Amino acid sequence: MSDAKSIYSNMWRDHIDKFKHNTCDTDSLINDPNDTRRGLTVLSYFDQGLSDNLSTFINELKATEPQQYYYPRSDFHATILSIISCISGFKLVDINQQLYVDVFQEALEGISPLKILFKGVTVSSSCILIQGFADGEQLTLLRNALRVGFEKAKLQVTIDSRYKITTAHTTVVRCLTPFNDSDKVLQVLTKYKDHEFGTLTINTIDFVFNNWYQNAAVTQVLSTKVLIPSDVSVNSVS
Repeated sequence: MSDAKSIYSNMWRDHIDKFKHNTCDTDSLINDPNDTRRGLTVLSYFDQGLSDNLSTFINELKATEPQQYYYPRSDFHATILSIISCISGFKLVDINQQLYVDVFQEALEGISPLKILFKGVTVSSSCILIQGFADGEQLTLLRNALRVGFEKAKLQVTIDSRYKITTAHTTVVRCLTPFNDSDKVLQVLTKYKDHEFGTLTINTIDFVFNNWYQNAAVTQVLSTKVLIPSDVSVNSVS
């Protein structure tokens, strides 16, 4: 957890001035129907309780800054691993979908459920994120199993090409335009800086075809893996 704390603290330190001075990077492609960026991602969606808690925070920001891009409840998720980062024009017909699904399913055999605590907020140059802290090494094991599986399969991937994911954060707000009132934004961010939103227990993991923003309306679930606790026999699960 200490490594994740350091990463989140560094993000806040490096980018909070953009929020203070209302100079955040904005994303002109949000809601653009001509945005053809698509990719493949392994992720887990949030449950209702955690989504409720995130929505409380989001609604406070939205009251001041309604014109920004707020992830809807249906899109709240924890990214496990990006298999193919979003590429303009990428389509499912460009790959053998079944081969990818087979690697996904096989790589996660024997992986037990895991927990991620979401506590506090941090920022990037263009986004507001909820900090996630994985319990133990299970998330690292899961990610490494996927990395090894796809490496052995020699399929087209871009795993770790942008950066090697080590944290479990979730993005909830993207900057679409300059703020109406950056001081009020900072007040809300400071209020929730160390707020505990809740714990996500990951029992199922989805392998999806997605756009850059993980919009549910665009996302296509290719396969789902149910994680079996290590003390439960597979034969006993109906």
